[in-house]
Amino acid sequence: MIKKILIIAIPALLILLSLFFSISAYLNYRDNYVSIPVASHNLMQRTLIEENDLTYVNVPKAYLNDDVYTKNADIIGKFVKLSYSLPKGSLIYKASLEKEIKDLSTTLLLEGEVNYDIYTGEVKINAGSLGVNMYVDIYLTIKNNEVTISDLLLEGCRITGLYDNQGRQIMSYDTDSRVMIVSLAVQRDAVNLLNKALMIGNISVLSNSESYDPNNRCRLNEESAVLQYLQ
Repeated sequence: MIKKILIIAIPALLILLSLFFSISAYLNYRDNYVSIPVASHNLMQRTLIEENDLTYVNVPKAYLNDDVYTKNADIIGKFVKLSYSLPKGSLIYKASLEKEIKDLSTTLLLEGEVNYDIYTGEVKINAGSLGVNMYVDIYLTIKNNEVTISDLLLEGCRITGLYDNQGRQIMSYDTDSRVMIVSLAVQRDAVNLLNKALMIGNISVLSNSESYDPNNRCRLNEESAVLQYLQ
């Protein structure tokens, strides 16, 4: 009889002990570990952080301090600071991010390019459909002696920044602000042409089927019918 009781009691006791230690370990883990966002891949300087740039890991609370971001809402929409980089899996420190970059559009320029600001109130443009790193074409229309001449002037102008009427940069996640200024990356030689174009005619800024082609580069349409009026 005692043998039968032991046969039943010992396994039951082992199960209870196992359950006890499992629960204890879980409670200890729950109380001492926390899930926080870390970089899902290498993030270079001036990167705008989005949801897919983050993954989550459990770390001991003792490893964390006030310098570390623990919530994704505090990270998404911020930029990696200049001279900083975040390796894959690294904690994200507050000192490594910033909310706004005043010179971001300048850092997007290629050799020989300058930023040219187009004011949406002075040209024909659908600002609601535009985004940074999108390519657009510039058309000029001139009325001369009751004859209207219109043609492509510049193609492949890359958008480097969108700004509101206070000059504040409008980010991709900001759907409420109204675009008033569009910064375009153009070749230096095109600046004088654009200045003249604004004075003598009407400019239209249009997107096309190659608006996101990374091989685009600002080019002057040397066969443009309006070019003779800008020389």
